[in-house]
Amino acid sequence: MRNTATQDESVLSVSAMFLGIGHIPNAAMFKGLIDLDADGYIKTTDQVFTKVPGVFACGDVQDRRYRQAITAAGSGCMAALEVEKYLEEHGH
Repeated sequence: MRNTATQDESVLSVSAMFLGIGHIPNAAMFKGLIDLDADGYIKTTDQVFTKVPGVFACGDVQDRRYRQAITAAGSGCMAALEVEKYLEEHGH
């Protein structure tokens, strides 16, 4: 991580993450891993499912119409519920 005020850098070990990217679907880092449309949005089916089992997308990165924070929060909840279901189905 980089502190943009001080430029100090550090490492934060995590086992999962939710990534907030703002108003532009800056998902190029996922190109070749999951499907993106021509404008850079992550393609999903049934709101949050990507083509990769266990990888879900929500909010601004996949919702070109309702990019507002409340929609992202609701979509994040949907993805979190699907993550829980996925983990239960896979013995976690």
